[in-house]
Amino acid sequence: MSHKHIFIFGLGYVGLHLADALARQGWQITGTTRNPEKLRAYSDKGWTILPFEDGKPIENLSRYLDDATHVITTISALVGHDPVMNVHRDEMSKFEGWSGYVSATSIYPDQEAGFVDEDTIPAPATKRGHDRLAAEEIWQDVTNAEIFRVAGIYGPGRSPFQALLEGRAKIIEKPGHFFNRIHQSDITDIIIAAMAHPRAGRILNLCDHEPAPQGDVIRYAADLLGVAPPTPVAFEDADLSPMARTFYVSRRRLASKYVGKEIPVTLTYPTYREGLRGIFEAEGHKKS
Repeated sequence: MSHKHIFIFGLGYVGLHLADALARQGWQITGTTRNPEKLRAYSDKGWTILPFEDGKPIENLSRYLDDATHVITTISALVGHDPVMNVHRDEMSKFEGWSGYVSATSIYPDQEAGFVDEDTIPAPATKRGHDRLAAEEIWQDVTNAEIFRVAGIYGPGRSPFQALLEGRAKIIEKPGHFFNRIHQSDITDIIIAAMAHPRAGRILNLCDHEPAPQGDVIRYAADLLGVAPPTPVAFEDADLSPMARTFYVSRRRLASKYVGKEIPVTLTYPTYREGLRGIFEAEGHKKS
């Protein structure tokens, strides 16, 4: 394919990293953000940056989609609907290229034993999970999108280090609670590999190889910094927002039947330890 042009709904943490990697490979980039001024530097590189807020259609979207070969959205389902399909279902139904939807593993059930893979029947335990599943279904119905169910996202600028250094980090103890993570760079690698080996309607779990309690990650980051980890707080006593509390509703150990097989990617950061060490070095931290 000589002409490679991706339209990314949501140039946030995941979308911007994906766009930057594709741009380095010669792709044309069009994407949306709520605040185009923040991405002015990318406009100067030749990217097309469009404003998009929930409920406000993008003017002349079809003109941009007609030139795109690939479309992906990283925008979360909001207040019970998908922001893109809510206002642009007609335009998306006419798109004939590859499409992808970045979802979350919150669509899976609480499962204490065994592993959850792509064959596990969704059974969300939270409203956020139900909204995600509804958004997946509409994207598959309208565009036959590939679905990327992403575990806890971390990477440079999104890790425990700054919170530990500022004394804001918390260890929330909830016995039996564990989950997987996925480094930003591995997310990008998997999506790009899926685009190179497409299969419409495919579902992929994006996760590392070691589910672990939140406290294990904080303690490991503290050890890298050479600082004392925070004193653990029982979940029942923790001062958490309602949104943060939903994170502790479900337990699951994730695996993928396809990543590393049908999708030829070896994770750069197979566990949180490699990931945190990489961030520690990339951000220039020093051990106290």
